[in-house]
Amino acid sequence: MSKQLNIDLLRTFHAVARFQRFNEAANHVHRSASTVTTQIKKLEDQVGQRLFSRSNQGVELTMYGRKLLGETTEFLKSHDRLLASLTPQRMQGKIRLGLPDSYAPDFMQEFLPRLVADNPLLELEVEARSSGALLTLFSSKQLDLALIVSAQPLEQGERLGEIQPLWVAAEHFSYPPQAPLPIAVQLSGCPYRAAAIRALKEHGTYYRVLLESASSPAVEACIRSGMAVGLVEESRMGKGLTRVIAGAELPPLPVHHLYLLCDSSNLLALHVHEQVKAGYSV
Repeated sequence: MSKQLNIDLLRTFHAVARFQRFNEAANHVHRSASTVTTQIKKLEDQVGQRLFSRSNQGVELTMYGRKLLGETTEFLKSHDRLLASLTPQRMQGKIRLGLPDSYAPDFMQEFLPRLVADNPLLELEVEARSSGALLTLFSSKQLDLALIVSAQPLEQGERLGEIQPLWVAAEHFSYPPQAPLPIAVQLSGCPYRAAAIRALKEHGTYYRVLLESASSPAVEACIRSGMAVGLVEESRMGKGLTRVIAGAELPPLPVHHLYLLCDSSNLLALHVHEQVKAGYSV
């Protein structure tokens, strides 16, 4: 193995890992598909291992590829941060940031004013959607930064910490015996919805979906009305809601993960990344 790894090769490797297709990765790093193929082959020769398994559907990281991705993600970010700090420039331009819909109220009221005040020349665009939709937008280069919740560990992005969703209800919630448990959930794409439905089915709980909505405030309003049970993160429980202890009727819920995804080739995104990370560490 070579004594040093080429930054350009690593950047191309991360692009292929992100997009899982050579053509899309080539567009991202502004090279031809043949050049990207050659770069990946050169990197594989350097490390002495295959990094991707190829198929008609695209490419997937091998076990060694996942190891290299994990061990070089922070290294590549540190390199780009250092480069940015050594390159005097005005932090000016457009940044597209995505965050879960349920995070939007706090972000807009508390974090956004500070972010704008610290970066007056940045043109910030915010997308508030489900984590599944945000991951799709980031993968298709429609977002520069994305804060997402995932039920499973991701091979990309920076893990900020664990999040525990809880079953919650209004303090006056009740429903008739033998009736299906009414629940309020967000639409598909929300990891908590998927976790709740899966847990209820595996537990054999008799339930019905009273409300499903793309709007987390609408879901929370339904829960607060006392009409349904729903899911809220442990750290985001407000007054008027009470935790419903998992037991005979409700199954326990798995821990989820909070990730911050960043286009490391974008110096502006790296600049904002540090501020978002500081504001949303858990």
